[in-house]
This record gives sequence, C-alpha cells and structure tokens, in this order.
Amino acid sequence: MDYTGIFMKIKDKYLPIVTPPDFPAFHKLTIQGNFILIILVMLAINSCQKEDNDKEPELQYLVESELIAGYNRADILTTLENTEELPEGISFLVNYDISVYKIVYTTTDTRNTPVLASGALLVPETSQPLPLLSFQHGTLSSDEEAPSRFSEENYFASVLYASTGYIMALPDYLGYGISNHIDHPYEHGRSLATASRDMLRAVRELGATEELFSASNNLFLTGYSEGGYATMALLKLLEEEHSDEFKITAATAGAGAYNKSAFARKIMQSDTDLYYLNAFLWVLDTYNNVYDLDRPYSFYFNEPHATLIETEGIFANTELNPQDLFTPDFREGILAGTDTEFIEVLADNDNYDWRPSSPLRLYHGTDDDYVFYLNSATAFEAMKNRGATDVELITVEGGDHATSIFDYLTGTFLFFAQLRN
Repeated sequence: MDYTGIFMKIKDKYLPIVTPPDFPAFHKLTIQGNFILIILVMLAINSCQKEDNDKEPELQYLVESELIAGYNRADILTTLENTEELPEGISFLVNYDISVYKIVYTTTDTRNTPVLASGALLVPETSQPLPLLSFQHGTLSSDEEAPSRFSEENYFASVLYASTGYIMALPDYLGYGISNHIDHPYEHGRSLATASRDMLRAVRELGATEELFSASNNLFLTGYSEGGYATMALLKLLEEEHSDEFKITAATAGAGAYNKSAFARKIMQSDTDLYYLNAFLWVLDTYNNVYDLDRPYSFYFNEPHATLIETEGIFANTELNPQDLFTPDFREGILAGTDTEFIEVLADNDNYDWRPSSPLRLYHGTDDDYVFYLNSATAFEAMKNRGATDVELITVEGGDHATSIFDYLTGTFLFFAQLRN
C-alpha cells in the first residue's frame, strides 16, 4: 500500500417548538358561553402547528448529499489482509460497514464571495454516537483525486479509520470537486480553513436533518502535508474565532508548511537542486493572485524560465536551483526583508506562532526535503514559548516526506483512541 498516495492525493426534519399562547382570560369564560370560541382557537393553533411542522428546515450550509459508495466490513478486511505494511492484529478493530456520501455546501472563496464547495463524508453503519473526524487531504495532482470523487485506492486510510468507528469528513477545499472551475488556492491558510470549517457545519446540519448518523461530542482534526497545514489553519480558526461553536477534542498535523516565512528564506538561501521546488512555485503563484500583487513572472524568475513558466505553467520542467531560477532582486528582497509586500503575504499565511489550547501532536521527518522539518520545529518551539501545555513534536529520525507518513498514521490513531469517549 502506497501511503503517499493515501495522504498526498491522502432529512428527521427540524420540528419547531411551538409554545401555545397564554390565554389568562380563558379560565373566566363559561363553558356554555364560549365553548365554540375555545374550539375555534384550538383548531387555529393546531392548524398553525401543522403548517409550521410541514416546513422544511432552514439550512445555512448544507445544499445536498448523495450516496456515492459503500464498503462492507468483509471487503475492508480483505483489503487489509493484502496490506503488509500495517501492524498485525489491526483487523479486530474493523467493526462497521461504511457508506460514503458526497456533500455539497456553501462557503466563501478567497474574496469572501459565496461559493459552492464539496467533500466526502464516510459514515459507519451504526446507530451509536461516534466521534467526528475532519481529515484534510494533502496535495492533489488532479481533480480526479478529490475526496468527493471518492476511490478506495486514494482514501483507504480514511475507510479504515471510519470502519473502526469514526464519522469522517473530507473537504475537497476550493478548486476541486464542484468548485473545480476556480483555481485551487494552494497553501492559502484562510480559505483552506474556512472551506473545512463550513463542511463541518454542513455535516452537522445533515446529522440533524437525516437519520444517517449520530455524532458524539468528540471532534478530531488531522491532515498530512498540505493537509497538515490546512489542519493547523483550521485548528487556529476554530479556537480563535469559533470556540463557542466547536469544542475540539484533539488534533494532529503532519509535515505541514506552517512557517511560510522561514520556509521561503530557506529556499532563497539554497544553492542546490530542490526536487519539489515546483510546489513552492504553486504557492508563489497563488499568493500573487489571491493578494492582487499582479507581478509578472519576470519579477520572480530569470529568463528563459519566466517565459517557460508563463507558457507551460508552474509545473514546467524548469530550473530547480533557486539561485538560478529566481531573480537576484526577488531573492534579496526576501532575505534582507526589503520586499515588505511579499513578506507581509507570507506572514499572513504563517500558522506556527500561536497558542493552541487543544491537545496537538506534530509529526515530521528530519530528512523531509519537500516540506522542511524546520516548519514543525519552529512551530513547537513558538507554541511552547507562548505557554501551550499540551503540544508535542514527534520527530521521525531519518524520515522523509513519504516514509514519515506511517508514523503519523499510526500515531494519530493511537493518540485519538486514548481521548475518544
């Protein structure tokens, strides 16, 4: 089983409570003189109750849901038996058949304009209350890998988690699924967080209006790579702006680029080929558009690379050494701090220097050359310095971006298992 693929790609109706009006004068009425009036009033009340009860619930976020897949326990166990990388004995934890739903909901885009978004919801087949787990996926190479276009191959880990008793919410983010007509705002912290938050709201509305599942009070957050960054952004948003709405049981974040400012400086200092440099070009291109910097590619890149990237896109087969790819003025502006406009953009997407109150575990490999280890190291240090008492950094010695996924996956499962009711 290729875990890199898993994480890198990985209506009951609301019935209004109708309180009958208080008629303090009724006790003064004689039965003989007002019997007909009483009957007429009660009929009017019953009529209003029936009319109100027949109304559809008012949904703020949920637009629609559709059953798109199902996995029975026997099939999950068969797949598990053919997966040699997972620990022996894990099969006894697989207890439920799984139904997968596509969720369409309303959120906002990077301009704060309403837009439809989508995601997948994995529901264990049981009437028992189960914890809700929001899983933020990693970098995708195409829209076909989006959660709402669900495949067991891409999201077997989510199927496995759900089969052990988690209701799994997998947001597509903007730019995938039903919103694939817009560009995905890669590594834009705010929109990753709001798209994930609003899917949680839509899932809650679905749970209140359909007898599909019963969620307990436990809410877990997790993700790896871009999903790790999205999880950190989501955790920060929920704690700082929605603490009265969401109570988070715990969160884990793996190999995310939380410290955009330091990450950018590290890249500009490098004088060697960085084989994942195109991912940084994607970040740069996103910020250039989202923040209306409107700088030409020639501002960032030397020729002929600027023309090549403009013609073929950010994944063009171009120079991988930052000293040769980026213009001296752009590199110096980042390193010397003189490009204040771009530095402010990076800082707006930093998600490392804050104080989480929820239990948080960070996972990262020391040899990760895709998302440098410094992201988790600086986040852990900054959070401890701010007084966070339940944050831990789990370092995978010698682990790279792919090989550290297993430690993140198993560590997250065990960590959440200790805290779920």
